[in-house]
Amino acid sequence: MKRIMSILITLVLLLSFAFTGTAVFDSGEVTDQLKSEAYFMQSLDENTVIFKKNENKKLPMAGYVKIAIAITAIEKWPALDEKIKITEENLSLVKYDYTVRRAGYQAGESVSKRELINCLVVYGANDAASVIAYEVSKSLDGFIAEMNNTVKAIGCESTVIKNLTGFDVEGQYTTASDVAKLIKYAMTFPAFSEAFSATSVTLRKTDLNSERTFQASNRMRNKNVPDYYHESVNAGKQTATEKSGECISVISAQDGYKYIVVVLKGHLEDVDRDGVKENTSMTDAKRMLDWTYKNIRYRVVVAPSQVVAVIDVVAGKGTDVVKLVPEKEGSALVPANATPASVLYEVIPSSAPEKLRAPVKQGEIIARAKVYYAGQVLSEVNLVAQETVKLSFFGLIATGISAIMTSTFFILVIGVAALAALGYFALLLKKYLVDTGILTSKTPVKTASAQKAPVKKAPAKNSATAKGG
Repeated sequence: MKRIMSILITLVLLLSFAFTGTAVFDSGEVTDQLKSEAYFMQSLDENTVIFKKNENKKLPMAGYVKIAIAITAIEKWPALDEKIKITEENLSLVKYDYTVRRAGYQAGESVSKRELINCLVVYGANDAASVIAYEVSKSLDGFIAEMNNTVKAIGCESTVIKNLTGFDVEGQYTTASDVAKLIKYAMTFPAFSEAFSATSVTLRKTDLNSERTFQASNRMRNKNVPDYYHESVNAGKQTATEKSGECISVISAQDGYKYIVVVLKGHLEDVDRDGVKENTSMTDAKRMLDWTYKNIRYRVVVAPSQVVAVIDVVAGKGTDVVKLVPEKEGSALVPANATPASVLYEVIPSSAPEKLRAPVKQGEIIARAKVYYAGQVLSEVNLVAQETVKLSFFGLIATGISAIMTSTFFILVIGVAALAALGYFALLLKKYLVDTGILTSKTPVKTASAQKAPVKKAPAKNSATAKGG
C-alpha cells in the first residue's frame, strides 16, 4: 500500500473560507458590504486573486468596447504620430444623436492617430471610434470582426462585441475577468497606458475647431469626491448603460504593491446612510482597496525547514521513512498575519514514487506539491529529502545480491546451467526406464544379403551295409 502522508500544517480557520463567488482571503469583513453583481481584484505582480464574485458571469459590455477598439488600432498602427484626414465617410460608422458622446471632429480636419486613441480612451468619444474603425478596416463589419479576433487572441473567451459604442445590444457581453485581461494586455502598450492614466485629454486647435479639453470620467481619482476617491488609483475607466449598470475598472499602486480592480453592474444606493445615493461600483472598489492595502502583504509561506510529507524507504539505515521538505523558500501575497504554518500542502500523486530505496541524498528531488492558502493555489514546489538516508548493512548485502542476480552474465550462467541440468536429468530418466523394462530396445532388422544359406544334411548310411562287405 502506498504510504505518502501529507502533513497539513494549517489553521482550522482556513478550512471555513468559502471562496467560490466570494473573496479569496476575506471571510466576510468586506464582502458582506459589497453591493455590485460582479467583481474581480488581482495582483498585477503575482496574479494572485484577492477578491472575486461572479467574475465569469456574462454581462453587458458598456464602454469597455473602447478598450478593445484601442488595442485593435494600436496593433495595426505602428506610427501613431501619422495624421489622418477626417471625412464624412470615416465618421459614418456611428449613428449620432444626443445620447452619443462625441468630441466634435469635423470633416476636413487632420488629426494624429495618437490623438484619436487618447480621445477614445480618456473621453470615450464615439466619433473617434468611428474614424479609427474605418481607417483600420474600411467597414464596420470588418472592424468588429477584427476586434472579436483580437479579444479571443488575448484570452477573453467570454466576450463578444457587436458595436463601437458599447450601447446595449443583444449578444454583446463580457465578464469581469475578461475586462481585467483586456486592460492588462492593453497596458503593455505605452500609448494605451498613457491614455488610461490621463485625467483629461486636450484636442489641439484646427482650422475647423478650437482647442478643447475633455475630462476622464473616473471619479476615483477626484479628490473632491471623497466617497469614491482613493489615493492609490492612478488609471482607470468608469462607464455605464441602462443594462450594464454602473461599472468601474482601475489600476492601483501603493507601498510597492500593484492591483487591478474591475466591478460590473453596480447601482445607486445610499450605502453610508447619509441621504445621498452612491455609485456602488466605486464604493465597492474603494472598500476592496482599503482592506487589501491594510491586510495583504508579501510573506514567506514556504520554508525549507517545514516537513510536508513522509514516504517509505527500503533498506534505510536507522529509518524506514524519508521526510520531504520544500526545495527552497517562497513568498506570496497573503494576509499580513500569515506564516509558513498557515498554508496547506497537497502532494501531487503522479509526481511521487510508490516508495524509495536507500541510499537517498539530502536535497534530492522526490516529488512536487501544491501550496494552498484559503482554498487558493499559491504555487507548486519541489519536495526534497530533508536528510541523507544511508543504506543499511543488510540492505547493502541484499543490494549486492540483487545486483548480481539481475546482471546479464549471471542470467546467462543460470540459463546454461539450467539447460545442462535438464539434459542430465533426461539421460537419468531414460536409463531408469530401460532398466525397469518400461522402455525396451528394438532388435535390428537384418537385410537379405546378410542372411546365411541353410546347411543341407547328408542322408544317413544303411547300418547293415556298413557292417558286411
